[in-house]
Amino acid sequence: MNTRRITTGITILFIGVVLLLSQLNTISFNWVGIFRYWPLFIVLAGIRMLVPKDQQIGQFVAIGSTVVILGFLTYIGLSTPKEPLLTELLKSKTLGVRNTDDPNDKTNYSTEKLTVPLNDKIHSATLNLDLGATSLRNDSSTTSEIFTAFNSSKEYLLGVTVHDDSADKLDINLKGKFKNKDFNSKNNNTYIALNPNILWSLNFDVGAIDANLDLSPYKIETLDIDAGATSLKLKLGQPQTLTKISMDAGASSIEISIPKNAACRITSDNALSSTDYEGDFLKSEGEVKSTNYDTAAQKFDFDINGGIASIKIRRY
Repeated sequence: MNTRRITTGITILFIGVVLLLSQLNTISFNWVGIFRYWPLFIVLAGIRMLVPKDQQIGQFVAIGSTVVILGFLTYIGLSTPKEPLLTELLKSKTLGVRNTDDPNDKTNYSTEKLTVPLNDKIHSATLNLDLGATSLRNDSSTTSEIFTAFNSSKEYLLGVTVHDDSADKLDINLKGKFKNKDFNSKNNNTYIALNPNILWSLNFDVGAIDANLDLSPYKIETLDIDAGATSLKLKLGQPQTLTKISMDAGASSIEISIPKNAACRITSDNALSSTDYEGDFLKSEGEVKSTNYDTAAQKFDFDINGGIASIKIRRY
């Protein structure tokens, strides 16, 4: 009996079966989750070296330990919630990020909660997010302020600047930077809250962030995403008369959820991006649009460009 050949065959068979079932969407397997247990393969190699190859008991021990370890990894892969690779990296204790200060940046940074006070004259606002190496989440809607932001880590600083675009419109800039030269990104969560009575234009200029935002309570006029290696998961409410969404994404994973019956059109000129969308659509050269797009009074327009990205338009 060739023990090495049998154990190698079992391992290859395990990987092949899991990959096949994952491709068929029969199972959801978290490969990233099992990587942290890689020392088990060293243990397995040590067992193979120690057990006598010419005795039946040694062969059974080697094969049995292979089956047990692969069974354990199968349990971990199936039971651990699957998350984007970027999310796993941001949770890592060992991820260090270099801070680069801009000498021309006049923003005042703080570890305290930042607020933009309510002003009854303001009916619309532009929010520019310039963040990196952080997880971005909702705080909650606020009606006592126009905008609030805070970070859960004392090592990550936030700064906000506000300019008047006009008598009834504000331009809000939120920036983040690291307090120290070397920064541990674990537990670095940025929370924002918007006023639902304001008409918003959102500009995401982000790199290496994990964003999971429920924007459905807000009135969104435009959404502009310029993202690097980023994982974005956004939920939008009903569109305005025309809500424009532009995406210029690098190696990113973007998932946007829109209401079930919302009209939308998707245009894309990037063959390297994978775009997946739900609902009834009419396809034509360079674009797809929902069957109710031409007659709808309110609609989304998606314009997708960028690098190698996975983009999903979901319905809820």
